[in-house]
Amino acid sequence: MSSERRKAKRREILEKFSFYICIPKLGFTRHAVNDVSELGIGFTINSLGEFKLKKDEQCQLHLYMNQSLYLPLDIQVVRQQDQEQTQEIGAIFLDTTSDQYETFLTLVKFLDQLSESGQIA
Repeated sequence: MSSERRKAKRREILEKFSFYICIPKLGFTRHAVNDVSELGIGFTINSLGEFKLKKDEQCQLHLYMNQSLYLPLDIQVVRQQDQEQTQEIGAIFLDTTSDQYETFLTLVKFLDQLSESGQIA
């Protein structure tokens, strides 16, 4: 991509983390998180037949840090690209005043600090 259109720096999620999301309205299937920023999140949804997200759709997303700990965050789909068996989704966060969102910002800051000082064995 030649020029970044986002208003916030994206952080790609390393496979070493066990972050994943689920969209309760689509069922409780795990979906991969691709990147996060202060303003939004990118993720891949495995095709669920007719259960797909549409551009401008609003819903709740659960961002899981492990098997049982998650942050419920409200999102709006701003980019949706259908592939054969998947959907690539870009979404913005809606409620940026909630405690959950503030906790998410702390997580983003933690990811920044890890990328600067952490090491992968």
